[in-house]
Amino acid sequence: MDTLRSIPTFLPGKIDLETYGPREIHLVHVLAFVLPISYLLLVLFQRQKNVKAPLLASELDEGRRKKKFTFQCFDLLKDGYEKAKAGLAMYRITTSDGSEEVLLNHKYLKELKDLPDDCLNFIEAIKVSTVGDYSTITSSSAEHVAHVVKSDLTPSLPRLIPALVEEVDLSIQRAFPEIDDWTVVKMNKLMLDVIPQVSARIFVGEPLCRDLRWIELSRDYTLEAFAASRAIKPWHPWLRPFVYRFLPEMRVLHKTLAEARDFMTKIAVDRGTKQTKLNVMFDWMKARSPAGYETDYEKQAMAQVSLSLAAIHTTSMASTHMLYDLAAHPEIVAPLREELEAAMAETGGLNKDTLTRLKKMDSFMKESQRANPSGLTTFKRLVTKDITLKDGTFLPKGVIINVDSSMRYMDNTLYEDPEEFDAWRYLRLRETTGSAGHHQFVSSNTESLFWGQGRHACPGRFFANAEIKVILARLLLKYDFAAVGGLRPKNLIFGASVSPNPEGEIFLRARR
Repeated sequence: MDTLRSIPTFLPGKIDLETYGPREIHLVHVLAFVLPISYLLLVLFQRQKNVKAPLLASELDEGRRKKKFTFQCFDLLKDGYEKAKAGLAMYRITTSDGSEEVLLNHKYLKELKDLPDDCLNFIEAIKVSTVGDYSTITSSSAEHVAHVVKSDLTPSLPRLIPALVEEVDLSIQRAFPEIDDWTVVKMNKLMLDVIPQVSARIFVGEPLCRDLRWIELSRDYTLEAFAASRAIKPWHPWLRPFVYRFLPEMRVLHKTLAEARDFMTKIAVDRGTKQTKLNVMFDWMKARSPAGYETDYEKQAMAQVSLSLAAIHTTSMASTHMLYDLAAHPEIVAPLREELEAAMAETGGLNKDTLTRLKKMDSFMKESQRANPSGLTTFKRLVTKDITLKDGTFLPKGVIINVDSSMRYMDNTLYEDPEEFDAWRYLRLRETTGSAGHHQFVSSNTESLFWGQGRHACPGRFFANAEIKVILARLLLKYDFAAVGGLRPKNLIFGASVSPNPEGEIFLRARR
């Protein structure tokens, strides 16, 4: 019946011939016929999306199901995971905005990840979920950026490590306070100062990477884009083209994008007239774009903020989680330092060869990732055509599917003592299983779901791996860590997203 309420109610109950002429009366008659037919077609279309799967928390009304998803999503998915382990193929959940999504049994992942984009579409799923046409969260630059990351950034990483090291040193020197004895710091804030500068060194190069206003724009764009998404989403799709211009959140977002375009204009002119020592994402994007891109500063700005959305906040959150874990487990600091110092002595400093030798650090990072995933679900896809899986399970066109990820990390049939933080868990697995590549921080497979799966597994994970390792290496050499009150700051779980507490505090002390 909610759909009925969305139909305009401007038809008169009684037609007054003195008020309405023949043409107007004819229009009313046409609308009186067309609107019910349109409504029936809409209902039929919606029914096509229905999935034959149970709805979790079906005993609750919609409002309480939305609230449960928003504030108790972990418990909700735990219930679904237990049902899936018992054989349930899939189930439905009501999300915080009232829409329904489908969570599939993990057993289907191998089959699903090989399906092409014209069956399961990642970009379209994000666009639907975030109203990307308005929030710009899924811009037209997204696929172009992903291609350049795979084709240029990842192969160039070995020669980019010295630039990363230099920028990490400069950003820590700028952002971190002068510390001698134990000092309380908000690590999330510090990472949100460091990561944008370090990332920008590889995205736009010098000197823009050190411009404080550009750092702010890169950092704040993601927050503003998601605020715009939340503001536009409650409006009916028919009304969005009319109301989006009047939403304050949209105005803030577009002001940021306009300022980013001004920055891109300047950097494009500067880099076009100067010889640059180091090619960066800006140059690769330009080289792999059609004619006209070099003067389309709006497209260039969108490409850069798309990079920021994909890279800066996820890397900042992962780094913050790791530093919270270091503070909560001081016994692992010395082994990590010993490995780091030994590797640097063998390789002559902090370089690409050093990073490949940091197996304990890699294991610690992956364990932090297991214990603190960025989301409770993964593999979000829009079904773009009817699909029948090999066992007969039917997925109708139009539904959004996900796969539960976080519950597997807490499954004691898959992990020994999963509730315990074990920094060397993956180091042992690398040594005992004979499959080192399966258990690395950057691994993307059906057991490691953090980076997504299939053709849309995060292309930037190799860059994030190098960036985080350089940051951790410099901080381990410079500081000691301790938890305030002996406790790790609790994560914030809102819906299916997991974030480090932005107000969380730890102790830092200059290393002695």
